[in-house]
Amino acid sequence: MFDPAPSPAEAALLRHFGHSTFRPGQQGVVEAMLAGRDTVAIMPTGNGKSICYQLPALMLEGTTLVVSPLIALMKDQVDALLEKGIPATFINSSLEPDEAEYRLASLAAGKYKLVYIAPERFKNRAFMEAIQGVTIARLAVDEAHCVSQWGHDFRPDFLRLREALNKIGRPPVLAATATATPEVREDIVKQLGIKDPAVFVTGFDRPNLRYVVRPVSGEAAKLSKVLEIAQKTKGSGIVYASTRKNVEAIAEHLEAAGVSAVAYHAGLHDMERDQAQDAWMQGKARVVVATNAFGMGVDKPNVRFVIHHDLPGTVEAYYQEAGRAGRDQKASYCVLLFSPADRYLQEFFIEGSCPSVSTLSDVYQVLCDQGPDEFVMTHEAIGRAMPGKVNDMAIGTCLNLLERNGVIARAPRGANHAYVRHANDLMPIDGRAKMQKLVYGALKAVLRDELDAGVALDLNQFVTYVGESRESVLAALNGLNERGLIAYTPPQRGRAIRLIKRAEDFASLKLDVNYLIGKQAREIKKLDAMINYAYTTDCRRAYILDYFGETAPSRCGACDRCLEAPGAQSLPVKKAPVRVVAKIAPVAKVAAPQGDPILLAALREARAGIAKDKGLPPYCIVHDRVLDAVAAAGPETLEALAAIKGIGEDKCRQWGATMLAALAAAQSPSVSLATSGAG
Repeated sequence: MFDPAPSPAEAALLRHFGHSTFRPGQQGVVEAMLAGRDTVAIMPTGNGKSICYQLPALMLEGTTLVVSPLIALMKDQVDALLEKGIPATFINSSLEPDEAEYRLASLAAGKYKLVYIAPERFKNRAFMEAIQGVTIARLAVDEAHCVSQWGHDFRPDFLRLREALNKIGRPPVLAATATATPEVREDIVKQLGIKDPAVFVTGFDRPNLRYVVRPVSGEAAKLSKVLEIAQKTKGSGIVYASTRKNVEAIAEHLEAAGVSAVAYHAGLHDMERDQAQDAWMQGKARVVVATNAFGMGVDKPNVRFVIHHDLPGTVEAYYQEAGRAGRDQKASYCVLLFSPADRYLQEFFIEGSCPSVSTLSDVYQVLCDQGPDEFVMTHEAIGRAMPGKVNDMAIGTCLNLLERNGVIARAPRGANHAYVRHANDLMPIDGRAKMQKLVYGALKAVLRDELDAGVALDLNQFVTYVGESRESVLAALNGLNERGLIAYTPPQRGRAIRLIKRAEDFASLKLDVNYLIGKQAREIKKLDAMINYAYTTDCRRAYILDYFGETAPSRCGACDRCLEAPGAQSLPVKKAPVRVVAKIAPVAKVAAPQGDPILLAALREARAGIAKDKGLPPYCIVHDRVLDAVAAAGPETLEALAAIKGIGEDKCRQWGATMLAALAAAQSPSVSLATSGAG
C-alpha cells in the first residue's frame, strides 16, 4: 500500500515550515482560507493559530495583512518568518521615519507576503496610499477577542476594522483567537461584518498543563515562592505581575539569588523591551518577569512554568497567559499565587477602565472650566481640579470616551514639542560622549541663533535629522542638560485638548452612560469567576473548560485539587514544581449577581462614593453579597430596604436614601446615543 500524495497545503507546510502534518484543527482553517471563505478559528494557545494565515499567505497571490494588538507580537512573528526566508515585515510606531518609509515603499512594490500592522494603521494616509495598488489576498485578525466589547481585552480601535475592510476591497477574513466564549464569538462575527463564516472550534484543553494554586500572604511570601518554584523547576519560565513596580522587584530578587531574569513592561524603551525578549527567547535569561504587555504570539517551546504573582482579572487572561507554558506538549506548570487581598488591585483596574458617570461628568466640567481656547492638561492636573481623589486611569478612559463621541478633540501623541536653550558654550564635552557631541552639533547646525534665545523643538523631526535612534537622541539631550551645556525641557505629558461640544448640562450630551455601567458589571462578574477558580475544590482544568463552554472530565488527575483528592496519587517529587505546603480551606463559590447587572453596578457606584467620603473600604459600608440581594429585591422604600438581611435599621438610616436614589436613577429610562466602541 502507498501513502496518499500530500495535498497542496500539506506540501506547502513541509516546504515552508518543515512540518509533515498539521496540528489538530489547522488544516480545516487553512483550506477554508484558500477557498476564500470568511473564517473564525478558536484554537487553544500554543496550537499554531499563526500557521492558519501564514501558510495561505504563501500560497496565494498578493499580500496578506495581519492585524495584531501588540508590537512585541509583531516583532516575534516577523523575526521567525524572516529566519525561514519568508518575506514579511511589520509597520508600527516603533520604527524610525526613514525605516517606516522604506517599508511602505517595499509594500507598495509588492515585496512582502505578510505585513503585520496595528488596527489604527488604517487611519494613516501614507499606509493607505501604499496599499492602493497592492493585491490584498487576505486579512487576518490575530487575537480577535480584542474586537469584542464582551472580550477580556477589548480595544476600541479594532471596531474600525469593518470600515477598513470595505476600503481595501473586502478580502476574505480570518478571525483567530484562543480565548473566546460563545458570546464573544458571536460578537466578533457581528463587529467584523462576517457573513456565513466557516467556524472552527478546536477546543481549549491542554492536557500537559498542571494547574496549581498556592495560598500566600504578603509580598515577601510571594517573592519567596516565586524563587522556590524557579529554582526547583528546569527550563524557561515566565512570571506575570500586575504592576511595573512588582515586575522590577521580582526580577531583581531572582537575579540576586542567582536565577537569570529580565524585566519586561511598557515603561521600558522599545530597545530595552526588544533586548529583554531576545535574551529570554535565546536562553540567555531563564526567566522573564513581565506585565501582560508580554507574550502575545511568543512561541517558545520549552517554557516549563508560568507563575502569576498577582491575580489576573479574568479567566480568559489567565488561560491565555498560563497557556504560554508547554507548547512542546511536555508537562509544564501553571502556578497562581493567591491572596484574597489581590482582588483590590483588580478592582482598581476596573475602576480605571469603567469610570463612574459622576467621574465622567466631573472630567467634562474641568475641561469646560478651561475656557474656549485649546489647552494642555495632564491627567494629574485634571485630577487635582476634580472633587475628591480620582484614579488616573479613569481620567484617561473618560478623555478617550469624550474624544470618541466627538465632545473633544486631542492632538496626536508625541505632537507636543520640547524646549531647548543654549546654556554654556565653554563647558567641554568628554570625548567619550560621542552621541552627546553629535547631538550638540546637530542642535547648533539646525537652530543656529535661535538656540541662544531658546526655541521649541520638534523631537520627531530632530531625531530624523540626527539619524540615530530616538532613545539615543533623548538620552544625549538629557545628558547635555545635566552637564549644563543646554537647558532642555521634555514635551509635556498632556495632549492638547480642544472642546468641541459645550453643554449647559452634562446629561444633554446624551452619552451612552449605561454602557459604562453594564461594562463595569461584566468585568466584576469576570473577576468573581477568576476568584472562584482560586477557591474551587473541584478539578481546576475542568473549571476552565466549563467556563469556555466545553464538557470536561470531572478529574484531570494532574492539577493540585485532583492530587489532593482522597485516593489520588501524588506526582513524583522530581516532577512537582513545589510541594503542597498548605491548602486553601474550602470556601463557597462567590454568588453571581442575582439581580439586574445595571442595578448592581449602580449600587456599587453609590457604595464607592459613600466609602470615599467616609475614608473606609467599600466592604465596610455594605458587603458584596448584600448588594446582590438588594439588586435582586429592587426595594422602593426604606422599610423594604431595611428588611433585607445585612442592611438593618442602622445602615438604612445612614445610607438608605443614597442607595434608593441610585436604584431609582438606574431604573429610569435614559437617553442613549450609541457610540462607536465607547469605553
